[in-house]
Amino acid sequence: MDQAQGLRMMGMPQNELGTAMGPGDNRTGISSGEAGLKVIALVSGKGGVGKTNLAANLAVVLARRGRKVLLVDADLGLANVDIVLGLTTRYTLFDVVNGSVELKDILVEGPGGVWVLPASSGIYEMTCLDDQQRYAILDQIEALDDRFDTVLIDNAAGISQDVQFFAGAARQVVVVTDREPTAITDAYATIKVLSQRRTNLNFHLLVNNADSESDGMDVYRKLTTVTDRFLNASISLFGTVPKDENLNRAVMARRPLVDLFPRSPASTQLNMLAERLLSLPHPDGEDGTMKMFWERLFHQNTGRGEK
Repeated sequence: MDQAQGLRMMGMPQNELGTAMGPGDNRTGISSGEAGLKVIALVSGKGGVGKTNLAANLAVVLARRGRKVLLVDADLGLANVDIVLGLTTRYTLFDVVNGSVELKDILVEGPGGVWVLPASSGIYEMTCLDDQQRYAILDQIEALDDRFDTVLIDNAAGISQDVQFFAGAARQVVVVTDREPTAITDAYATIKVLSQRRTNLNFHLLVNNADSESDGMDVYRKLTTVTDRFLNASISLFGTVPKDENLNRAVMARRPLVDLFPRSPASTQLNMLAERLLSLPHPDGEDGTMKMFWERLFHQNTGRGEK
């Protein structure tokens, strides 16, 4: 979607979110885009925009709608998913890297039936993994292939090699930002880096902490004014999440917002966004298994060929 298309969306039919409905949207929650494995990465250029909270709450909503959800904490040095969901983890990805346990043994069940693959926090070695160590992790993903149909990857903020690596495994990338100029600038930098590494990659913009739906369109216009000029990237406005005073209360209670305050403004919006997330079509009609996605990542990052 280019900027002109985005502006034309303002005249399209509106769904319950107040945002324009695309071809894959419907009011039943059932779409051809729901079938098969979903691998979705959430990224942000700047920390503090609420990406991890959004990822955790969307995972809970999706699991309660019958999806078999794996939430991957891909912030390898400063993991926070376990805190947001109130989980106690015995092992983390660090234990997998050093050979203590297998990947399947570190999974922790969270609220609503979400399964979390926890990362470590405060371990420097996890911020500088080499390709061999990353692939050693990914090799074990195959064992999880039949357990999940939805994978959400909560990446670290910024444009580190790990972000590029894990976001590269996803067929859908959701860029989270808020209205602050620094957050928008850093969102652009993230889109720039990822689009340069993968051509024709579609990005979905999610604006958090908004005062109104129009805030989302305003951020979208500002961002696409620059991307349309300098990047070969396709960006759609996925939606907005309003400011919600209940969010801090949920964080302090270490419980998902959608559980603790299910009727709060942000919870209502997150439920609707989960519907839209399921409706996103597979790019170029792709389907497949978790193994296929990770294998594609391997070829892409090594340059040894294409799948």
